[in-house]
Amino acid sequence: MHNEPSNGVAQPEDLGPHRVLDTSNRRFAALVYLAAGLVAVGMILVTDVGAMWLTAVLPLLGIAFYHVVAGRPMRITDMEAIQLASDAAPFEFGHASATLGFIGPTARPVWQVLVFEAGSTPGHQALVTVDALSGLVTGTYAEAVEPV
Repeated sequence: MHNEPSNGVAQPEDLGPHRVLDTSNRRFAALVYLAAGLVAVGMILVTDVGAMWLTAVLPLLGIAFYHVVAGRPMRITDMEAIQLASDAAPFEFGHASATLGFIGPTARPVWQVLVFEAGSTPGHQALVTVDALSGLVTGTYAEAVEPV
């Protein structure tokens, strides 16, 4: 059985709700690397292979530390980012779209929101970036849209 939306395109009933992955999932990867590092420590103690400290344990613990640092939970959802971007846009907003990007060495999550002016033919558009951890608007670029 299918649901029939107003545009006539059928969608399966088992289609679940849209969800955005959270960067806090990286902390699970950190646990995996930490466990592998502890296994390597156990192997070193049993076999007395000292070189494994540099070739296995330190890299695994370094990667685990990186994933803990990079795995901060996102506090701002896509809908909240759109609301913040609409408040920051220098015009009355009509519709918007948000995508998740990452910046910096710790892959800090940033929402990139494209906002269009209200009306049947928008006269302006803006790109607004919103920090997904703090909710701060980190940048706004607005321009006029030329009619086609």
